[in-house]
Amino acid sequence: MGTLDRLWEERAGEFAGTAIRYLRLVANSGFMFSIYALFLVGGFMYPAFLEWLPAYVPVLELFTLVFTYFLTRNPIRTFLKEADMVFLLPMENQLGPYFRKSVLYSYVLQSLFIVLLYFILGPLYQNRLFEESNSFLLVLVVILAVKGWNIASAWAEWRLQDHRIRWGLLFGRILLTASVLYVVFSDASWLLAALLLAAMAGAYLAYHGRLSKKYALKWEAVFSMEQRRLSAFYRFIQSFADVPFIKTPVKRRRWLSGLADRMPFQKDKAYRYMYVKAFVRSGEYLGMYARLLLVGCLVMYAFPFEWLRVLVSVLFVYLTGVQLRTLWYHFDTNIWPDLYPLALSEKEYSFQFLVLRLLLLQSILFSAAYLLLGTYMLFSLVILGAGLLLSYYLARQRPKNRLELS
Repeated sequence: MGTLDRLWEERAGEFAGTAIRYLRLVANSGFMFSIYALFLVGGFMYPAFLEWLPAYVPVLELFTLVFTYFLTRNPIRTFLKEADMVFLLPMENQLGPYFRKSVLYSYVLQSLFIVLLYFILGPLYQNRLFEESNSFLLVLVVILAVKGWNIASAWAEWRLQDHRIRWGLLFGRILLTASVLYVVFSDASWLLAALLLAAMAGAYLAYHGRLSKKYALKWEAVFSMEQRRLSAFYRFIQSFADVPFIKTPVKRRRWLSGLADRMPFQKDKAYRYMYVKAFVRSGEYLGMYARLLLVGCLVMYAFPFEWLRVLVSVLFVYLTGVQLRTLWYHFDTNIWPDLYPLALSEKEYSFQFLVLRLLLLQSILFSAAYLLLGTYMLFSLVILGAGLLLSYYLARQRPKNRLELS
């Protein structure tokens, strides 16, 4: 086996070894205990949820939207490094097996998640969409086939330079994927589903399959995709272990950055200004905060029992507080804040200032969400009170020194 043939296995094995060591730290943390508790409560309440779910909820459309999103979202791990754009670029024609392994690797990992999601939603599917169990696995086969078509087509589209063409092709894949899913989930016509799958195969053979012969791979775009996937993984791990080599993307977000610009330019407000800017403009903190808030509200809506809604709201405030700890280390790789003539207490106070207000806001929003879903004002006050106490506790817990893995 040549050097290029071994390259992918060596890099994938190196990443797997590092990821396993980090994930052991996560598995031993309180964060994973919260996830386990959420799954146990969810499994216990699933039958009651199926009975409670109103008949007017568009389950078919929701299934179609959810699986369309995960089937057409196709990040591909290539394990490329920055130097590869210099040393491997001249050998692009010999890297076909390398990239095929990358596409297959990404397909397997993403398919495992889709299978897990499908089986989690399986009781709801059989209860509301199709009571016969003999088509359950056949639908899964169709889903995985559509996923394979999407990820192969998405990889071929990375050779296109024009973003408008790529967005147009993505829109077309979304429409075709949603059409297939709607047909199979509604059990409308397997003949129509077969025709749509044949159209997918024809589109790939007629267009996507020929792109590799017409265009060279856009290495900078592929490397940027690899960095985004790697950074997303390490930003999650950064809450539990030290990841000094992480690269954080920055998004301008003028409509939110203006809030930080209104803060007074005073010496003791320097860290406060920096933390607010980091939360707003970083690629993960704001998105993580919004996702946990949205998912928490959806889980509260799904659970019919009042005390479980209280538990869910408190649990999601805790999860948000754990994830926000990463913000404390946001400037560790930048030497300039260390040169500021400011005491460490100013940094601690600014960090606690922002985290406390973010958690208080989330607690208030969860309490307001309960008022729309629940029937007892007392439980809304309990959510607010428990959230306030937990917010003060989490904000005062400055992250300790994290473990450093070499």
